[in-house]
Amino acid sequence: MKTKYNTHLFLLSLCGAVLTAAPAMSVAEAVAQEEFLALQQRVEQLEASLRFVKNTQVEAIATEAFASMPMTPKDKSSLIESVVQTIQAREESANFPWMDAEKWPKLQRGMTPEEVVAVLDQPTLNEPSMHKRVDFVYTYQGRRVATAKKVTGIVRFYKGKVIEIEAPDL
Repeated sequence: MKTKYNTHLFLLSLCGAVLTAAPAMSVAEAVAQEEFLALQQRVEQLEASLRFVKNTQVEAIATEAFASMPMTPKDKSSLIESVVQTIQAREESANFPWMDAEKWPKLQRGMTPEEVVAVLDQPTLNEPSMHKRVDFVYTYQGRRVATAKKVTGIVRFYKGKVIEIEAPDL
């Protein structure tokens, strides 16, 4: 009889545990559902913002191309060339900000690596040197978008200061 009583007591406590856990799971599911819906709404907002930004950039490129081009019938044929040049210039400045010819004259001997990066942005390669009078070398390499011409600029450092600058042929 005592064993039956213990078994019934165990089953009742087990049922009670299951019944009390069931509402907690539904609350957790409700919270998860709310979070999911909130994230889904946020993704939709971000996608809409991205579409707006893309459209704005395309309009800005087209406006810039139209502004730089005289609109005589003879010159209208160069519209595509103007748009292509504008896109290439933007791509180059985004991928290779150091290819701006106005930046290299700003470099001076004695500058720190941080100052060089502030002017040119991050180097393509940052290599140690085998030369005893050079600690490391910043190499800026890339290809011009319009011509595919390889361009290389080099900045050498000794004891944390610029000692030599080889500006690229831009």
